[in-house]
Amino acid sequence: MYRIVCESYLNYKKDFLPNNINDYRYKIAQPLELLLDLSLYEKEKENKTVNFKKLENFIFLVKNNISDYPNFKSFLWSLEARGICGEDYNAMDEEEFRELLKIIDMFLKLAY
Repeated sequence: MYRIVCESYLNYKKDFLPNNINDYRYKIAQPLELLLDLSLYEKEKENKTVNFKKLENFIFLVKNNISDYPNFKSFLWSLEARGICGEDYNAMDEEEFRELLKIIDMFLKLAY
């Protein structure tokens, strides 16, 4: 699942580059960039960046409500295997969470 999400995110990004980087949907998905390069993830973790906090917050929220999002189970397992476990930073509002949830769900359903 991890590989599918990473590859889908790269394809998703192509829809916005180079001219639509201010698009709301592009900005919502930017925390996923950290999944593509685990050394970048570690660097941003050290610096507690906004994208790091949003990614961790998203994972935390999904994990704590996994009964509502059962198709995310294997994706979460693959993240945990890479040391990405989620933490509550309260860095994401409900709308951002719902939008990122839709984007990743679309990736998991191989729609991208």
